[in-house]
Amino acid sequence: MKKGLYTIWIFRNGAFKPYKIKLSGLSAKILLSIFLAIIISFPFITFSYVSKSLKLARIEKERDEQGAQIVSLNKKVGEFHQLMQELKEFDVKLRIIANLKNADETGPFLGVGGLSHSYQEPWQKSESGLQRMNVELDRLCTEAKFREKSFGELYSFLEGKKRQLVCTPSVWPARGWLTSRFGYRIDPFTGLRQFHHGIDIANKIGTPIIAPADGVVSRVFKDIGLGLTLDIQHGYGIATRYGHLSKVHVKVGEKVKRGERIAAIGNTGRSTGPHLHYEVKLDGVVLNPLRYILN
Repeated sequence: MKKGLYTIWIFRNGAFKPYKIKLSGLSAKILLSIFLAIIISFPFITFSYVSKSLKLARIEKERDEQGAQIVSLNKKVGEFHQLMQELKEFDVKLRIIANLKNADETGPFLGVGGLSHSYQEPWQKSESGLQRMNVELDRLCTEAKFREKSFGELYSFLEGKKRQLVCTPSVWPARGWLTSRFGYRIDPFTGLRQFHHGIDIANKIGTPIIAPADGVVSRVFKDIGLGLTLDIQHGYGIATRYGHLSKVHVKVGEKVKRGERIAAIGNTGRSTGPHLHYEVKLDGVVLNPLRYILN
């Protein structure tokens, strides 16, 4: 070997001849330096690669978990939206019953604005689902506060009308079968078309009759047509009458509560069989009792 030259022999398996490479001293040093640099940096390169791979795997897992959370939250938002819709419908029904102005007409509904992008960068697309849900949750929360205010108004109104509601007939006065309705009908005795001032509820003699609302017994008397009859004044111009009774369990001037037993079904007066004749009057005008039965 000449001075300043280095020879590298490469031996291969089989019948191949050895391969000889001659390098100058400078080339050999450069090649050796590169080889040593690769050996030294290999662990760091490997560590960096593994670290980045683990980080990407963790990011991928977190993205999958966020996707699952978005699906779950989206389902809950849907349930919340359905609940708010049911509350809105219930609010409307209560206001119709209470004869109050619709809550949606009391003022403009103020929606809540959210982020809106006509264009999204790729990194923003992963957050768009959460942004949309945040906007929807903000809107639903605002509507919930609106409904809370509406129900508060309804509560205040109904609290003030509680006494009137307690005195308004709202339940069946007796169990049985509805055999005759309010309005014109053929009279079972005369065969003529006559106006029926109440409804008839048929059942066996002695079947309990209850007060459909709070009130005061105003009259107990015998009538040619209705037989043993009971009248109750409920206040606010509302009165009820019960005819064809077999027995009365209350006295004139006695206060009664809704659901309290007041009489029993009978067959007195002009009657083809045991039943209760039930009337409802408002300011002396007979009304259809079925409008005052909610149960």
